[in-house]
Amino acid sequence: MKKETQFSVILTNAPGELSKLCDVLKEANINILAMSIQNAKDSVKELYNMKIKTNSRIEMKESYLGILKESSNYSLIRLLVDDSKEGEKVLAKAKYLLDKDHVLVLKLGNKPGMLGKMAKIIGDAHVNIDYVYGSAMKESQEAIFIVHIAEADIDKLKDSLKDF
Repeated sequence: MKKETQFSVILTNAPGELSKLCDVLKEANINILAMSIQNAKDSVKELYNMKIKTNSRIEMKESYLGILKESSNYSLIRLLVDDSKEGEKVLAKAKYLLDKDHVLVLKLGNKPGMLGKMAKIIGDAHVNIDYVYGSAMKESQEAIFIVHIAEADIDKLKDSLKDF
């Protein structure tokens, strides 16, 4: 388990924007280690549909439609880079809307049940997982997963996840 800095960057949802972001990092010789991209509009739709399916209180449909219309202009990019201090400087200089956060980076054996084993350890520690993204190639021995939990809970997991 490694604690790393993750950047959340808001991009205009338009052709070529990801390429521009990658070029900014490339020019500074900064390598992207992991990335997740989510269209903001899809997130709003999922939230609205979840509230309907769970019979939760639904705000006025007009509010969601307004947010949906506005959110279609943006995407949220979460990324880890090999030099977070320099990455932050470069992205800020390029005027990207930027947030940073700590995440856990876990290397798991690339076999069935490993993600579930890790999730059970975290759950048994009474820590909630906010989100996870990761990847592995089929023939690879290891998979990498980025796990976001509350900052206050990261230290709580040091001993139980030291082997990951």
